[in-house]
Amino acid sequence: MKIELKEDIGFSAAHFVIGHKKCEHLHGHNWRVGVTVEGEEDDRGLVVDFLELGHMMRKICEAYDHRLLLPEKNSGLKHTEDGKITKVSACGREYEFPTEDIVWLPVLNITVEELARVVIDEVAKELSKYPNVRKITVFVEELPGESATEERNIRG
Repeated sequence: MKIELKEDIGFSAAHFVIGHKKCEHLHGHNWRVGVTVEGEEDDRGLVVDFLELGHMMRKICEAYDHRLLLPEKNSGLKHTEDGKITKVSACGREYEFPTEDIVWLPVLNITVEELARVVIDEVAKELSKYPNVRKITVFVEELPGESATEERNIRG
């Protein structure tokens, strides 16, 4: 059985893409996120309760909402923290941001592809607690028609 949750989940966040001529400028998106869960129905007749799944997805997205997303693994980005301010240097530009407004992600760049991987890692961690769930698919959309999809088998 397959269930999908694709409406009213997402976050608004700023980012830049190091090494991309147009997108290396600081900008933001209203990112949309969706999830498909495949597995057997449990003793309630559910693969996963939509209320539980929606809460899980909203909690994940809430961590990114109204934040600046920055990549931890990109050598083209330098940063220093000075108390409550983080100074960032990338793409020939220098910025200062409140440290609490930054979310560092374990990626090379903040792209829709990388975000799909990050989100599916978090979803897989949560859904691995459900013994009936076999496979999950996450999509992240940065603009209408521009999205990335990542699939993960949790159990064979």
